[in-house]
Amino acid sequence: MTQLNYESNNPYSRFRQIAWVLYDFANSGFGMIGMGVVFSSYFITTLAPSNIIDGKEVRGVMVGATMISADGVFALLTAMAALLIVLTAPVLGAIADVKGWSRPLFIIHATLGTLVAMSMGLLQDGQWQLGAAMYVVSSFFFGIAWTFYNAFLPLLAHPSRQGRLSGFGFGAGYIGGALAVIVGVFLVQPYVGIRGVLFFGGVWWLLFSLPAFFMMPDNAPDTRPRLAKSLVGEGFKRIARTFANIRQYGMLFLFLCAFLIFANGTDTVINVAPAWTTAVFKTTTEQTTMIFLIVQFVAMPGAILCGYLSDKIGNKPVIVGTLAVWCVLSAVTPWLPGVAMFTVVACGLGLVLGGVQSSSRALMAKLAPAEIRNEAFGFFSLSGKAVSIFGPLAYTVVTTEYGSRWGVMAVLPFLLVGLIVMLFVKEPSARSVA
Repeated sequence: MTQLNYESNNPYSRFRQIAWVLYDFANSGFGMIGMGVVFSSYFITTLAPSNIIDGKEVRGVMVGATMISADGVFALLTAMAALLIVLTAPVLGAIADVKGWSRPLFIIHATLGTLVAMSMGLLQDGQWQLGAAMYVVSSFFFGIAWTFYNAFLPLLAHPSRQGRLSGFGFGAGYIGGALAVIVGVFLVQPYVGIRGVLFFGGVWWLLFSLPAFFMMPDNAPDTRPRLAKSLVGEGFKRIARTFANIRQYGMLFLFLCAFLIFANGTDTVINVAPAWTTAVFKTTTEQTTMIFLIVQFVAMPGAILCGYLSDKIGNKPVIVGTLAVWCVLSAVTPWLPGVAMFTVVACGLGLVLGGVQSSSRALMAKLAPAEIRNEAFGFFSLSGKAVSIFGPLAYTVVTTEYGSRWGVMAVLPFLLVGLIVMLFVKEPSARSVA
């Protein structure tokens, strides 16, 4: 087994690895508060407009004669943020490759995201348009910073250990998200209210990001001849060149196609699950929070275990196996009779949640050539977010036509097709990419 040198001046430094893992701990705190269980519940129960239909109060937005439910509106906002990431992530990644700007762009986008996140604490009841805008913008900065964060993985661990490092990152993220919610909801909210919790989520993200800001390695600038005078033009030119040489990166793009499809299912479920739970089972903010805290703690050991399995048997088998479980559990969700059974199924998803995420990231690290690493991870973000535009849209259509309970069925075809495409991906050995 390869022995790694963990001296501080070594790219495989343990200190850098800890700082990298800690960023997952940081941004997941905001993810749970500002993008997940806290904000989604607050948006659905307080910010979204109240309408009286057939003598009952319904939260949602009227578009002509059609009522879009509050959870459907939230799904549309998720799609808007995804679209912004699609339009910018690959170009920004290409620019980072050209100039060696991975760390500066990572710091800029993460810092801006934390500032917008903290400003969510200024929201007032009923300001759903402002809250929607803040959610979209903070989600955008979150996603772009995540792109550069993921691209550091090949610089921090030998290919034979990237799976477990990726798994530890997601495991730390689940713990960070859970702890942030516990502190925010049970210690901060009683004194300063829900808006104070939203502000706290931004502070958490910024505070625990600082080690990564200082310790992530700088990537070397690409010395190949420039294709355009402006940096933006160079970014687009390099993307065009990558597509022109698609045969050279055939397996990379096949995996991205698979990820493009199945990430729609997983990301859509992750993003709308708290809103779905609130809409279907009429859970309070506290009940929804407790359910997803349980899932977070279950997901942590699952992510770490899958990370070790990825290094032992390969990333592809782990991805295929976890996707199969996703398909089964997603299919049974609409028929669940109540909160108790939903919590059981959610815990089952939690066990495999980190597996499909961390193993996909580790496989991407093996497939991405060094000269287009940030650009490739930009496509990785695009693949995860591009189709996620259609997942929330499909969810909104299904919930509008058939009710919130059946919205989750909109993601099942993406999970199945992504699994099938994944079967044709060939994973390189750790030795071949070392």
